[in-house]
Amino acid sequence: METTGEFIRWSASHWGAIIATAIITTGILGCGMRLSDAGRHSLCRGLAVVVGLIYVVDTSYIIISQYHGTWEQNLPFHYCSMMLLVAVIALWTRNRAACWVLYFGALSACLQGLITPALKADFPTLRYVCFFCLHGILVPAGLAVPLLLRMRARVRDIIRSILLMDTYLVVIHMVNLTLGTTNYGFTMKSPVPGCILDYAGPAPWYYLLLQIPVFIVFYLMHLPVRQKTQG
Repeated sequence: METTGEFIRWSASHWGAIIATAIITTGILGCGMRLSDAGRHSLCRGLAVVVGLIYVVDTSYIIISQYHGTWEQNLPFHYCSMMLLVAVIALWTRNRAACWVLYFGALSACLQGLITPALKADFPTLRYVCFFCLHGILVPAGLAVPLLLRMRARVRDIIRSILLMDTYLVVIHMVNLTLGTTNYGFTMKSPVPGCILDYAGPAPWYYLLLQIPVFIVFYLMHLPVRQKTQG
């Protein structure tokens, strides 16, 4: 197998990235949950720094190499790239809105990205490493919200997260229409064959059709970390 050729889903390099993500996530969260409150908050800030560095490296590589084609196609406007910035804000400041967008929006999207990667280059290229670092780091970052920051979700956090995500999609779709050749947020077409968006209709309307399924998924995600009512 040519390790520097085209990326193949569920190949050894794909499984390797998923297993590495699981090991790193377990290690970060396992160690963090043994720390004091101050220790956990310091760890979250350290994780925010790591997330920020991954964002800088990934963005710089794409812009310098013009990986996706023309300059307008290489701007850091993709959803998971934006979620890295949300993660930095959430883990550093513990802002409630950012934390729950990170938990609900980033965690669900990055898992989809890990399962169906929109990736051409295989291991050991820098693009492969950046892609899986970007998506993989969002797993411990998202799980850090309930497990390390010890925050608890309310139904209103689900609704606010969906509204903020929808706002991004509306704005970025206008950006795509203006630039003409971009597909940020995948509002023009699904990223890869077999993606969940392929089963929800044509772009960009598949996002409208997914509103109820997304709410259901987020509601289920909220159950193990929900805020208990008093009394």
